[in-house]
Amino acid sequence: MKDDEAQVHVLEMLTLFWLFFMSATFIIRIHIPDSPSIALDNSLVVSGEDAIRYGLGLESTNGTYASLIHEYLAEDDLDGVCNLIQDKLSAGTEANCHLARNAQSASAYGAIGTPNSGTIVVHRMVVVNGDLWTLSLDVWSRGGI
Repeated sequence: MKDDEAQVHVLEMLTLFWLFFMSATFIIRIHIPDSPSIALDNSLVVSGEDAIRYGLGLESTNGTYASLIHEYLAEDDLDGVCNLIQDKLSAGTEANCHLARNAQSASAYGAIGTPNSGTIVVHRMVVVNGDLWTLSLDVWSRGGI
């Protein structure tokens, strides 16, 4: 009788092992999509920040402003600011440029495109003649994500 009970326990254990194994196999086979690469997002951020930094690093034409971007903002050449920044984006990236003065709504200037993928927004604040300007770039990859 003891041998019969031992055999039943062995069969129970094998059945439980088989059930757990098959459950784990089923769960492992569920396809979970990968999250979008943060490396691509970071490259877009770096491209936008570098383009803005480039413009802030250029000397003004008359030497009275801290940078060429400061000069353009002081002279209300808003398309000039955005064109300068957009021209210095890294290859393969595009951006829409938005500018806002003080607490006003941001408006698009420069070349305006339609993103074919997700965008990353890069912001920078600049003070010119007592006005606080917000520069925003919606950056995306030209090839898509």
